[in-house]
Amino acid sequence: MRLTTVLFVAAALAWAQPAKLPEPYQSIVELSHAVPPEFASDALLRIVESNQLADRDSKRRLTEDAFRLAEVATLPARMRALPGIPQDSRSSFLGRAYGLQLDALSLESRAATDMLAIDVPKARELFGEIPPPSVAPLSCDDALVYDLSNFYQALGAMASLGFSEKERTKQDHVNFLLGYLAQATSPLQFPPLADLIRTVNVTPAQREALWIRFNGLVENTRPDGRSFSALLADRDHAPAQLQVFFDKNKGAGCPDDAVGLKSGSTPKLDLYWQSPQAQQLLQDGRKLRFTSNKQPLSDADRSTPEWRGQLADYLNELANWGPAQEKSEADYFHQKCQVFVNLIDLIPDGSDRDVALAAFVEFINTSTLEWQSPVEWYLEASSMLDRVQGERNGEANKVREAFEGSGNPVLALSDELENVFGRKTPEWLTPQGTFHP
Repeated sequence: MRLTTVLFVAAALAWAQPAKLPEPYQSIVELSHAVPPEFASDALLRIVESNQLADRDSKRRLTEDAFRLAEVATLPARMRALPGIPQDSRSSFLGRAYGLQLDALSLESRAATDMLAIDVPKARELFGEIPPPSVAPLSCDDALVYDLSNFYQALGAMASLGFSEKERTKQDHVNFLLGYLAQATSPLQFPPLADLIRTVNVTPAQREALWIRFNGLVENTRPDGRSFSALLADRDHAPAQLQVFFDKNKGAGCPDDAVGLKSGSTPKLDLYWQSPQAQQLLQDGRKLRFTSNKQPLSDADRSTPEWRGQLADYLNELANWGPAQEKSEADYFHQKCQVFVNLIDLIPDGSDRDVALAAFVEFINTSTLEWQSPVEWYLEASSMLDRVQGERNGEANKVREAFEGSGNPVLALSDELENVFGRKTPEWLTPQGTFHP
């Protein structure tokens, strides 16, 4: 039995469905029993959001189950990488993993919002169970900053749709919002709060009261350097109410405001391709792509016996590269996956390409990162599928078939979700990175 199954089977049993759903939704639920909670939560919400279930009780049950699973997701709250962070760095990959929106706060907010269309009192109850975002101060060494937009969008939905006319007459929805405004402590909460105030369903007078409270919050908040810098970087798109905040706190940002993101400045970055083994793979990989005169090799060049022999040697070199040679398991995992992604993009159609794809699937299928950091692990499988969409005849299907045949429950669930609902488009585009074998 896979380690992920052992770790999460207890949670699965706790929310096993008492009544079967129509297919293919029951199969999705059953596949969800063997995966980490964030993937199960997302799968159940996709069933509900498809609007294909007629039974209200089933939708209510699935949504609440998704909320309970979200509570124990590995990542607590969404973050994003700072603009200008090098793509080939740990921070960049973490930012992309957060972009999948499988953190606890994003999933809880999504479940509570979905419940509004099913059971309004239950939606209010679930949202009330979400701990208000706790935004710890960041240092200038930090390369990731908080992105709480999903939570505040859910908050706006609750205020707009979650109160009866009688409650709205008593301004309960406005007091509800004022309570959350009073709990904001970071400048990173200002933009999503401002968006909420602009769009929430309130009267003009009530909106003005919210802006007054917001302005008081802005006036009395003392920023940490990193949060202020992140907000300042997007000053052109910031709400007009923040201009006074910027003027008042001049000089509060981090040194990289002036010097830009580069080696030796803040934030602190774990750059990839720095170890001797990684650098050697980088150099040897380029020989598979370019001539000695740095001209790209043609398809014909990459079909010769000589080139195929070089490829076989390179795959052996890749197989001998281990995590002990890098700073962490995650650093090793992301770099090696990028090698595979670029190799599969480079190798002409045929048996060599199939061998490389099989090696990639085996690698991700046996990585311990799957249970250490599930979303970060899944990022690479998702990235591979994103890269091959529309590429070559049947390439995406070949990758999906490899995932389906791997025996990995997360990959099997992902494949089934795509079969039923289609592929979700991520908010980020998978970059090429600096490695081009």
